[in-house]
Amino acid sequence: MAADRNHLVVNRNSAHNQIMQISIPQEAFPALGTVANPAVLYDGLSAFVCYEAAPSAGGGNVVLKFGDVIDFRITPMNVDGLPECRYPIRPWAFNEVVDGDEAAKWKVLNPRFWLISFNDVTIEVLFETASLELHDERGGPLPRTLMSALR
Repeated sequence: MAADRNHLVVNRNSAHNQIMQISIPQEAFPALGTVANPAVLYDGLSAFVCYEAAPSAGGGNVVLKFGDVIDFRITPMNVDGLPECRYPIRPWAFNEVVDGDEAAKWKVLNPRFWLISFNDVTIEVLFETASLELHDERGGPLPRTLMSALR
C-alpha cells in the first residue's frame, strides 16, 4: 500500500496500546459527496447504503451493498465532531480500521471494519464483503435510487 493511503494510529483505549492502521479501502468506490446524508437499509444480514457521489466521481447516486454484516451502526456525528471520534478518520471518506478491537473477536470470519463519514452522520460497519450495486449518474432523491437498486 502507498504511504498516502494509510497511517498508523495508537489505540489508547485498549489495555495493551495496540497499534492499528487507518487506511483508504482498496475498493475504488465513487467518492462521497459533501452535502446529502445517505439513505440506508439494513436487514440484519446485508446493509445497503445509497449516497451522493462527488462531482469528481461523476456525480449522481451510488448504492453499495455490505454482505455478511456482523455489526452496523449509524451515529449522529457530523464532520465537525470527527475529532471526538475514537479513530482519527477523514471526513466525507471511506476509512478502514485494520487490526481494530471491533474485528478481533470475529477474527475467524476475517471481517473488515469501516467508518464512513457523511455530512451529519457516521456509519460504522463490520462486514465480510462489499460491492458496488448501482451508480445512477442521473441523481435524484436518494431513497428512490436505493429502492430501484433493491428491485
